[in-house]
Amino acid sequence: MAFELTGTVKYARHMEGTAKGSGKPYNFFSLIVLDTDEGERIPLQMSEDNPQFEELCQRDQKMLDQPIKVVIRRCLPGIKKNKDTNKEEPTVRFFIKKVLFAAAPQTASH
Repeated sequence: MAFELTGTVKYARHMEGTAKGSGKPYNFFSLIVLDTDEGERIPLQMSEDNPQFEELCQRDQKMLDQPIKVVIRRCLPGIKKNKDTNKEEPTVRFFIKKVLFAAAPQTASH
């Protein structure tokens, strides 16, 4: 099951480090897309084994405020600690299968 999300890139960053609680290493690409129809901000992740991973890491800041289409391969429910309240809250993590960028506008030739 895959589904698509079309919107505007609001955040794009390579995330790499070690989880504080478990000590497990992590390495993924984080992306937040604004669904321009509904106004919702959708957080997405791409694993390092995805063929587009390196490309996205290299162009992360160039993606900001650009139109994008994301094919989502799966979503998983989970728990995340709220930084403001320090309480655990339910969340859904969306995992990217493929990113499609809008084509550059074509100019008419005379």
